[in-house]
Amino acid sequence: MALTGRKRKEFDEVQLRAFLRLKPTLEDCGAFFACHSDTVVNFIKREFNMGFSEFREQNAVHTRFNLIRKAISKAEHGDNVMLIFCLKNLCNWRNDPKDEIVETINLPLSELITLAKAKILELDEQNNGVLVKPGKE
Repeated sequence: MALTGRKRKEFDEVQLRAFLRLKPTLEDCGAFFACHSDTVVNFIKREFNMGFSEFREQNAVHTRFNLIRKAISKAEHGDNVMLIFCLKNLCNWRNDPKDEIVETINLPLSELITLAKAKILELDEQNNGVLVKPGKE
């Protein structure tokens, strides 16, 4: 006995992957391919054995890497705003030195004293050996 019913919706895999690089919602995907969102989910499950979100993230990785490459390229070619953005986001640079202070608070006292002595010597060298008196607070 032959099966009856609607023909399965087939998707162009290249087009689906390219569209998912834009990180659309499931509803956007259904609207773009003129079908119900369940149809998209079922196709991805059947063809790729994964859920929509996982498949979308797998394809969006190319977009993220392209954006990172573009940001680095702009930074290398003199875009100072992009340079600062890359340093902060890709290299974990910070404007606020308080971040470093918070990390040192949890050190043992002996290590804090060693760090303090090293900092004092560094400051002395920067001031050509002239002793800097602490300001009144």
